[in-house]
Amino acid sequence: MHLQSIDYPKLGVKPRIIPVVSTKGGEGKSTQSANLAGFLADAGIKTLLIDGDHAQPTASSIFPLEYEAPGGLYELLMQTVDLSNPDNLISRTSINNLDIIVSNDPRNFLPTAMLNAPDGRVRLRNALSHPLFNSYGVIIVDSQGSRSVMSELIILASTGTMVGIAKPILPDVREFMRGTVALMEELLPYCAFGIQLPVTKLLINCMEYDNLSVETLAEVKAVVEDKRYSAHADKIHIDLLETCIYDLTVYVLGHVKGVPVHRLEKNTRRKSDSAFTSMYQLACELFPEWKANFDALANAGGEE
Repeated sequence: MHLQSIDYPKLGVKPRIIPVVSTKGGEGKSTQSANLAGFLADAGIKTLLIDGDHAQPTASSIFPLEYEAPGGLYELLMQTVDLSNPDNLISRTSINNLDIIVSNDPRNFLPTAMLNAPDGRVRLRNALSHPLFNSYGVIIVDSQGSRSVMSELIILASTGTMVGIAKPILPDVREFMRGTVALMEELLPYCAFGIQLPVTKLLINCMEYDNLSVETLAEVKAVVEDKRYSAHADKIHIDLLETCIYDLTVYVLGHVKGVPVHRLEKNTRRKSDSAFTSMYQLACELFPEWKANFDALANAGGEE
């Protein structure tokens, strides 16, 4: 079930560019990037998913493609693609309203190229300002789990918000604070050029109802509320999302079937939220301006 898409060019709406970032691998960035993109698309929001993980391009393969473009992230960043023709760059998934730019740098050339290019760290930001991308309401950019120039250019492409992801395990949370926050601190000089760092919306993934997870969540909340994550907390802002993603097998099933998880599970008798409810709550927190669309999708039905 999907809703009629919003006509963004007529409304003059610029896309919301949302990076999904964690410097630690295995936190679930690709899974949640793809599922959020799929939920937005079914709610009528024309969405572009960019697979920015050049080393392990998971997001490129979660949903089947109806059309695979000859170019991808490599051509976009190396500026070798003609953006006047979307078919050169943008692949179309089997999900209405959801397109993708695949990751296609198997030889790992991009990090070195972007590191040595004078405009490397702002190249994605500049590329996404092209009129080609104005037809999208949201552009979600998945990232690699590392501190690198690729993560930096993805963060700097944000239009104001990025999603950080961590599991409710203290070492993982500490790595997020050490790695991702430290990466943000290194980008502070760009503020002098009028580029504001995004507000980080921290999403706890793979939540459980055990004491350890609950205690870890409480500790994270205290650190965020007290701004104990950085000496530059006046310039680097982190908010803890109320939504938590629970550790459910339906997310694995979504990969297997190649569909967004909200289509697979709308209702549940478990204590934890269903996949539909989790995606609905996350979308409402990140994009409150489209809550009517999300409510319509909820009323129309989320399972197939």
